[in-house]
Amino acid sequence: MRLLQPIYCLVGKHHRSRSRAWNDGTAFRSWCEGCGRPMIREFEGWHLDVEASTGKRD
Repeated sequence: MRLLQPIYCLVGKHHRSRSRAWNDGTAFRSWCEGCGRPMIREFEGWHLDVEASTGKRD
């Protein structure tokens, strides 16, 4: 983990953990290095997985 990553998380710049990334069959998923929140990779790139954070599923 980077030393300044938790500070970046406070301003909304999350970075995925490369060593903890996996493919669940539909998308690539990982965890943020600084705050540990779930992340997902879509066409725009990596961002926080809001559905996993709130527990809402379709």
